[in-house]
Amino acid sequence: MKRIALICWAFFVSCTDEPVKTNLFVGLNNDSSQVLKIESFNNDVMVYQVDLNNDENSPICSYVDENFRGMFVNYCGIDSVAIKFNNGKGYISTKNNSGDFNFSNKRNPLLPNGGFKANGNIYEFIVTQQDFENAFELPK
Repeated sequence: MKRIALICWAFFVSCTDEPVKTNLFVGLNNDSSQVLKIESFNNDVMVYQVDLNNDENSPICSYVDENFRGMFVNYCGIDSVAIKFNNGKGYISTKNNSGDFNFSNKRNPLLPNGGFKANGNIYEFIVTQQDFENAFELPK
């Protein structure tokens, strides 16, 4: 009987659930009335640049994971992103949310809880008209 109990215990201990991984798609959507310039960097080297007109979106990256992680460097190869309007204002977000030019209200496109809108496995960071109105004067 002890042997059966040990075998059962070993069986239950060795059984683990494999995490369910999904293809996750990350993008940025321009919901402002202005043209946006998106510049993404890793270690101060630009890795991605795109201009978005009103109501356009741009895929930034995709990855396979069990949880959404934002545009973080380990998944998208990005450690900072500059979102610039054509008037010289905008935002600069970093992976550690440091700096003087971050979005308000704890929004950060590099973090999983940074204000993304989820639609199934598609996650979009939406830049709004209010973001345009509250944007910072960026250094040249």
